[in-house]
Amino acid sequence: MTNLAELSSEWLDWKNTSKPSPATLRARMADLSVIAGLLAVRTGKTAAETTQGLGFLEASDLTEENVTRAFAEYAKAHAPASIRRCRSTWSGFCRWLVVHRKALEANPLEYVEPPAAKRWRPKPISEEDLARVIRAAQTPSSRARKPWAELEQAMCALFVGAGLRISEVMTLRVGDIRRSPTEITKLSVTGKGGVTRTVPLPPEMVAVVDRYLASRLETVGEFRPTDRLLVRADGRAFTPKAVDYMVSGWFRRAGVAPPKGALAHSLRHTYATLLVEQSGSVPEVQRLLGHANLQTTQAYIDVAARGIEETAMANPTRKLLGDTIRQ
Repeated sequence: MTNLAELSSEWLDWKNTSKPSPATLRARMADLSVIAGLLAVRTGKTAAETTQGLGFLEASDLTEENVTRAFAEYAKAHAPASIRRCRSTWSGFCRWLVVHRKALEANPLEYVEPPAAKRWRPKPISEEDLARVIRAAQTPSSRARKPWAELEQAMCALFVGAGLRISEVMTLRVGDIRRSPTEITKLSVTGKGGVTRTVPLPPEMVAVVDRYLASRLETVGEFRPTDRLLVRADGRAFTPKAVDYMVSGWFRRAGVAPPKGALAHSLRHTYATLLVEQSGSVPEVQRLLGHANLQTTQAYIDVAARGIEETAMANPTRKLLGDTIRQ
């Protein structure tokens, strides 16, 4: 009988046709491995075998009791979000074993109760705090080894003026800026899942990015359309840690405490919240942010009450109702 190491490898290959991100693939492999180790313990494997659990397990080991006990043990030391993700990985794997390989009669994960998911809420900052952060980003820290004002200004503009994620800012190419003499300049952004969206850029933001590109020519040298848009003073690409360090400096110099668990992402949340307040159009904001699910964008309604109230109060039926009442 085929062991779970071989079966899981087949399943991952099958899932990879959807082109998951490297982080998603690593998470799936880690989820499979950690539960397999706990299952190996449950089924009496030796210490050496439990460290390579998948290779010493078969589909017949995935009983309701074994899987339930393994997840109960896993839950003792892991957060709800990790438990939900791990359960999702194993549920998908076992469903594949049931449907595609006929190796199981039923999905044992149906008996594993996932932790309740907390409702996600955006973490924007106020307009006043945003103004302070933007001002702080205009001048690098006096302690910076290679201060580059134009770079920090451009990065800030991309966060607050286009609502980009850190990963998107890091992977932008020079050629992703699409200019036209008759239309608004647009930015082609590749987001989660490799999905590309187009974000219109206001002239003020284009001016900031152009100043950076002119400065980059002097600081780093010639560049091609395929080169990364934002690079450090030595020409190296940014890492998430380097971006976080720069953004945390803006907050620190502005005297603004970032929301718990959010730093650069709070700027994206603020961008989205302000758009909802101004336009009241959740579908359009969804397109600008690159959200796959409209429900994610709708979460901004709760934190953009002012704009939603103004939109509701602008309803033309108010006059019709008022006329009816006065009759």
